[in-house]
Amino acid sequence: MENTRYVACEPDESQYEEFDFSNESIVPARYIRPRIKEDEGNPYIEALPYPRTDRQIQQAYNRTLYSYDPDKARNAGKLDKMLQVEMLRQLRFPLPFHSELEFSFYSSLLTSYRARHQIKTNEKGISYTAFNEEFETDSILSGSSSDSTNAGFSLIGYSGCGKSSAISILVSHYPQVIMHDDGDDGYYPQIVYLVVNCTPNSNFSALYEGIGDAIDKAFNNAQPVYSREIAKISGLGRKAEKVKEFVEKFAVGIIIFDEIQLIDFEHTKENTFDSLLTLANRTKVAIAVVGTEDARDKMFNELRTARRIGNMINGNLYCNNKGFFEFLAKQLFMYQWFDEPVELTQNMLDALYDVTKGIIDQLIGVYLFMNVDYIKREDNRPVVDAAYVYKTAEKYYPGIQKVLAGFENGENVNKLAVILRNAKLKLNRMMDEAKQDKAMQELINNNKEQNVVKTVRLRDVIDKIEQIYDEYSDSQIEKAFNKIIGKKGNEHKSEKEITRLVVEALQKTPKRNVPKTSSKQSGTDIEHMKSFLGIGDSDDDTSN
Repeated sequence: MENTRYVACEPDESQYEEFDFSNESIVPARYIRPRIKEDEGNPYIEALPYPRTDRQIQQAYNRTLYSYDPDKARNAGKLDKMLQVEMLRQLRFPLPFHSELEFSFYSSLLTSYRARHQIKTNEKGISYTAFNEEFETDSILSGSSSDSTNAGFSLIGYSGCGKSSAISILVSHYPQVIMHDDGDDGYYPQIVYLVVNCTPNSNFSALYEGIGDAIDKAFNNAQPVYSREIAKISGLGRKAEKVKEFVEKFAVGIIIFDEIQLIDFEHTKENTFDSLLTLANRTKVAIAVVGTEDARDKMFNELRTARRIGNMINGNLYCNNKGFFEFLAKQLFMYQWFDEPVELTQNMLDALYDVTKGIIDQLIGVYLFMNVDYIKREDNRPVVDAAYVYKTAEKYYPGIQKVLAGFENGENVNKLAVILRNAKLKLNRMMDEAKQDKAMQELINNNKEQNVVKTVRLRDVIDKIEQIYDEYSDSQIEKAFNKIIGKKGNEHKSEKEITRLVVEALQKTPKRNVPKTSSKQSGTDIEHMKSFLGIGDSDDDTSN
């Protein structure tokens, strides 16, 4: 007999297909049969989607500019061209390390959850806060002290080689928080992953607080709860104990520390980093570190220690392959804002490699500035050739040639990061100026009253809907409201009519998957409000 616990799911599909994880980080558990029989009965593994297939990886990490039209791009005005060029920053290309990254992440999760066991109390008494509301559960996930296996991986590479963007795409395949039904009108949470972004001059106190902040974001806590709990504790040892408590209470699968090169290694004691391994040993949570190779070596100064973090993925190996670089450059040259189409010559290709060393972010950056500089010089158009590549690189990335000269030997890595950061700040300022210039132009040319007049106050609509329904969040209602108001002809409708349309839109979207609170209104009041607004629940319609 087929186990009804499992939902039907194709090998290349997720059981959470209808959820948009960018907007809905908390989902109800849906279980699929694990690929390894020994994992059957482990809810934390059964609730995970299968990893992406090779075909899905190619699709997920490939982002083109679908809206690009070469004729429109060539004939657009100066300001429009400037804003269009910025879209180049949205481009993503599949890179050789992506498949290994996907495998290492999924494998780390399995290893982590296999080495732990669920502990249940006799009654609910373990509290957690989501959406800044408090709930209770009866379950924690404890690590097995008898299992010496640690899970995790390290992703190392040059600044700009695509590590952080790859991590973002990687985790987008997984729900961040899975709510398991405890069978007693409650839920126990599973945080699949936490991403902690290291900040400049980070120390371990900041890293622990960053874990708390990541938990708050995962639970959609607008007001800090867990970061505040950690922050108010003095002493790294006590902070570490609090993190351990959270990891067990929320069944955290993996913690990813991104941009580890920003840690203040100079003033951080070497043995401090051992606390990460101690955390992994005691809880069996997987630990992943992302950053430069130099930072990883400083973080784990002994080889045996570094190996305990797991598989090491070299994210910049592709940079040395000239054939692959040519492929990337040709893909990039499909998008142009020059007056006439420009052919990518071998000389230009050599120049581009010389000023980027094959680093994808640097390649996109230089090419972006080539287009921006060309557009800005409308009265003195330059010739787009190899010489222009060098001039653009030196203008917008001053000193880049000298820095890259010793780059392959492991020198000047930090200097490169500074140059890239300054270039991005310069581009942001230029784009901001272009946006404001365009806005001013539109204000001058369009001296009419506002296109959309919100005659209905959002707050009033939210209050009325929340009197009837408790399954929709304020953000969901606001999103539906803005969508309705934005439709032509709706801006002057009555509050009653707008509220009805918002409810209809909400009923077509997935509901908030958290334990429900009790209704603020009586049944009679709710029915009266529904009747007044002329709405009904689609879920209650049982007619055929």
